[in-house]
Amino acid sequence: MQGKRQFEAVHRMLCDVRGSGELFGGIPIVLGGDFAQILPVVKGASQARTVEENLQNSFIWPKLQLLFLHENMRIREGEANERFSRYIQSMSYQPELRGSVALPDVITQHQDLIAFCNSIFPPVLMAAERRDTNFFARRAILSVRNDTTADINAQILSTLRGEMHEFHAVDNAVSTDGGVLADQLNPEFLATLTPSGLPPAKLELKIGAPIILLRNLNPRQGLCNGTRLVITRYTRFCIEAQILGDPYHRQTRLIPRITLHSTGGEYPWIHARKQFPVRLCFAMTINKPQGQSLDTVGVDLRSPVFVHGQLCRTIPRY
Repeated sequence: MQGKRQFEAVHRMLCDVRGSGELFGGIPIVLGGDFAQILPVVKGASQARTVEENLQNSFIWPKLQLLFLHENMRIREGEANERFSRYIQSMSYQPELRGSVALPDVITQHQDLIAFCNSIFPPVLMAAERRDTNFFARRAILSVRNDTTADINAQILSTLRGEMHEFHAVDNAVSTDGGVLADQLNPEFLATLTPSGLPPAKLELKIGAPIILLRNLNPRQGLCNGTRLVITRYTRFCIEAQILGDPYHRQTRLIPRITLHSTGGEYPWIHARKQFPVRLCFAMTINKPQGQSLDTVGVDLRSPVFVHGQLCRTIPRY
């Protein structure tokens, strides 16, 4: 996802350090990636500006030797998976393909949101008094936008057995020079905002609901950004949860309330929010489950997915 200027900066730095005019100062460099998967991310840029930032438009590109991987080591056995893999590969190597893409027959399609959610999280199992931990570990719904994932999570949470509890955040705005803007922006207004990377101001949770971490709390204990857990208990200031997924599967961890800050540039101020650094993860944005293995996957295609040159190669099980 890096733009060409990052590679060019590394090239110039290595040339200066080694006193050489060769590419990257004569040091062998291995770059990994797939332009069919995602283009460089340039915030607020047009399509032409994003394409211009691509490494393929740099003077470095003609000097690189291209190597291709031809075997997907993560393909699971089964006729449906093999057919889906061939379908994805047929799209990847046909650059003349443009416009809408027809979905293969192995994918079950739903037009109704409730039926779609129920197909991934059956209400009978959601209302059960006890569930296997692997029920949430191996299934998820993927969506494009954070607001649509919030709607889906609220819909599925209502079918989960148990009492709902609300956790309200403490918000304030901090200026870039360190001053507090409490007089200009009141907490009620700040609570209506959900900056990127921050949890919602009103966090609705139930015991047994799956959540995902939004910050690195303790990587040595498996508490990293993107770690999924299932809630076992909670208090006003702490959540007890079990990790979903290896190598810490079913191990219990405590998650405290902490103060999180938004990144600069989204607002004229820095948004500070004291809240649990988690979100519900019945549904997640498409980039969140990268590197995870899921058996049952639903993909919300109400919003365009390929607007940024993306072609996510996932091999789901149906």
